Amino acid sequence: MSEVDEKAHYLAGIRRSRIMALIFVSLAILVGYVGSQNQYRSMTVDKPASARIEYHVTGTSPNIRVIYLNDLAYRAEKVGTPPWKFSFRATKDRILEVQVDNLSADGTVGCEILVYGEPIYTIAETTDSTITCTAVVP
Repeated sequence: MSEVDEKAHYLAGIRRSRIMALIFVSLAILVGYVGSQNQYRSMTVDKPASARIEYHVTGTSPNIRVIYLNDLAYRAEKVGTPPWKFSFRATKDRILEVQVDNLSADGTVGCEILVYGEPIYTIAETTDSTITCTAVVP
């Protein structure tokens, strides 16, 4: 190889190195920017799109049936003894309902609907054969 070819070869290698360095620095800046934007978005979420709902059934009855609107807004049924709880998330304006049937001639039943841990509808324990707690997600 002649001296001119070596110098041209050397200069071409330096140009390639500078171009590659410029590409890598540009990619690093782009990745850093995109990453910071995703992090910023996740930090600025004000509140969830749904509320935390809890149904509570209390009482002394030895045998109850609970008919309720579940997390998919379908009627579901459970038979057993109090206490009974069910938690899920629901969006604004959704209808909430818990019906409690006292299947025994003895004891009491009560129900409560809570949103974010705060009661929005309560029926105190009673000897009634059927009670229904209803509410709408605020």
